[in-house]
Amino acid sequence: MIILSAQTDNLQVVLAGNITTNHLQCFSSWRDRTDTTFVAGRTVSVTNNTTDVNIVPAPGALTQRLIDYLSVYNADTVASTVTIKLDANGIEYILFKGLLAAGERLEYTDKNGFQTFTIAGAIKTAQVQGTNNAAAATMTTVVSTQDTVNNNVSANTLADVTGLAFAVTAGESYYFEAVIMYTSASTSTGSRWTVNGPANPTYLYYTSEYCLTATTQTINYANAYQVPSASNASSLAAGNVAWISGIIKASQNGTLQVQFASEITNSAITALTGSFIRYQRLT
Repeated sequence: MIILSAQTDNLQVVLAGNITTNHLQCFSSWRDRTDTTFVAGRTVSVTNNTTDVNIVPAPGALTQRLIDYLSVYNADTVASTVTIKLDANGIEYILFKGLLAAGERLEYTDKNGFQTFTIAGAIKTAQVQGTNNAAAATMTTVVSTQDTVNNNVSANTLADVTGLAFAVTAGESYYFEAVIMYTSASTSTGSRWTVNGPANPTYLYYTSEYCLTATTQTINYANAYQVPSASNASSLAAGNVAWISGIIKASQNGTLQVQFASEITNSAITALTGSFIRYQRLT
């Protein structure tokens, strides 16, 4: 539980830079406790670029403000670095700092503390891999919570795999790997699997592998987005797996997104719930 116990205590949100289109949406619910009363309240606000905003303002005299819930939703079109801090009479204490991709949400609860959620609603989880390099100490896994169907009326048209994305920051490099389970409406309907992201990366190298038959596969090597340009010629009806792994150094903030296409008009390739992407910041 976060407690504001003085008239000079404010819980604030601030961004590392200016938004592109829409400010981030903030909501908090809290309870005020005195010696004789217990009153609930809420605060609704939006961010103001690099200016501090009170998402939970200070309580009144002789009052403790108990914060039960906090949410910050990135309604902008690009990723944003969000800081949540306690301003105690001008002395600031950072409680959370992290990057939210467009459509992602930060949440605080008394039970779980601070957590971030993907655009599909899945919780981002960190797995400690080692401590030789502090910048590369964690691998984050994002799991898809819904099927994504691509049966576009135009053959070979790319679509995003819902939830399989992560935010990248300009000047930083990342390792990533995605494993996607998928089905095909027909064994004669092929597919292609690739990634897209912010323009003009400093460098990008990745490999994609996916099924042709039960014993054969398509393998691609790429240093540009949305490679290959064409789908392969066949799939299994079920039991297909696509695997994409690579490294990117971004030249601007944005989102790395897994994409896929169906070879045949109106013939569905379906990326399945439980597919995932893992990524690790290297520098």
